[in-house]
Amino acid sequence: MLQVEKIKKSYHKLEVLKEVSFSLKHGEILSLAGESGCGKSTLLRIIAGLEHADQGGVHFNGIDITRVSPEKRRFGFVFQNLSLFPHLTVKENVFFGLKRAQRTTAKLNNILTMTGMTGYQDRYPHQLSGGQQQRIALARTLATDPELLLLDEPFSSLDPILKTKLRDEVFGLLRELRITTVLVSHQADDSFLIADQLAVMKEGQIVQSGSPSTIYQRPHSLYVADLFGASVVLDGVNKEGRASTAFGTLNLVDLPSRFKLLIRPENISVSDADDFTLCGRIRHKAFKGPHDLLTIQSNHGNATFSLETERSQYQVNDVIYLKVPPECVLIMG
Repeated sequence: MLQVEKIKKSYHKLEVLKEVSFSLKHGEILSLAGESGCGKSTLLRIIAGLEHADQGGVHFNGIDITRVSPEKRRFGFVFQNLSLFPHLTVKENVFFGLKRAQRTTAKLNNILTMTGMTGYQDRYPHQLSGGQQQRIALARTLATDPELLLLDEPFSSLDPILKTKLRDEVFGLLRELRITTVLVSHQADDSFLIADQLAVMKEGQIVQSGSPSTIYQRPHSLYVADLFGASVVLDGVNKEGRASTAFGTLNLVDLPSRFKLLIRPENISVSDADDFTLCGRIRHKAFKGPHDLLTIQSNHGNATFSLETERSQYQVNDVIYLKVPPECVLIMG
């Protein structure tokens, strides 16, 4: 449905996008992820037609829309700052941009019902909470019956509890309506819970794409791994075909001479002295609700790593033994 092909964009001498390509099927939700300044929002604006690419193209339903004006693309765009008109009521904001014949009571009631804003049509934006304003921004976009929805950090200004509730409601609605969506988000939870596909960007390029589970379980780099959850990273050296670390030796294959090992915390279990992979001494213990956050130091040196575990009786200075299945260890060059 949406095909982005080798998009390049520079501002003066600063290259913001470097031959970015991806495709998206009808009804899918794609999340663009990456650090601030990596080009996510610029790419979204190019898809919307609000910016022009220096090179490359955008195709929608097989049609080249690279130079088509935004108003002719039938795309909906919800900005981070919402852009509601303060002097217009909810009803007038929702109807903004629609032709007179489209401004029916039935349409208004349907849109407000879908977004949970029934009864608010006569209020002004300043009379609404942040979450309610977000709903109206979405309602205004859905009123245009968009063929593609573009969301740029839509929940970033909300408090965590409200954000979670609204996010779940909004993306439940998008899935019900089967609206193809491209989302820019800094939050791993957003991407994991709502996206069919992830495209991870760094310095103007997509460095890895795939399903959320693939990105989490098989990141291609430490950069990608760090974006999507905690991980234990250990320096390793190839000693006679085995991975030697400051905390123990692992039986792994196809090892370079020096490398880093990446292990997700949920793949590490507490063991005993008779059956373990790694061991060290607890140097710090912090309370994290149902979990403990342990800082573990190697027995012979100053190497440390942090590990979140279930609540336990371990105390500072205790030796801890850990077990890691070899298939859960990723080798990073």
